[in-house]
Amino acid sequence: MFGTIAHATLKPGQEGKLEAQLQDWKRDIRPKIPGPVVNLVGHRAGKLDEVVFIALTQDEATYRKLAEMPEQHQFYLRFNEVFTGEPTWEDVELEWDIRD
Repeated sequence: MFGTIAHATLKPGQEGKLEAQLQDWKRDIRPKIPGPVVNLVGHRAGKLDEVVFIALTQDEATYRKLAEMPEQHQFYLRFNEVFTGEPTWEDVELEWDIRD
């Protein structure tokens, strides 16, 4: 899978707005992406305002097409409004499985 890991500092009082934006993305943009998508959202241990995101698509081509979608760009602009500054982004290629 190919995607990104992002780190950002949440502005005070923006937790609800962030959650609403992520729900909007799932409703409006996710259905337009072929194949599996993995989204993980959390925070650094003990630092609730330091948000960590992992977003993965089935392959790099799918990821690049998502990045080129106008509605994804508009989401990105709104997404950045809840943070104190520009998130840091790291593109990654990951394999994963779940084991007992």
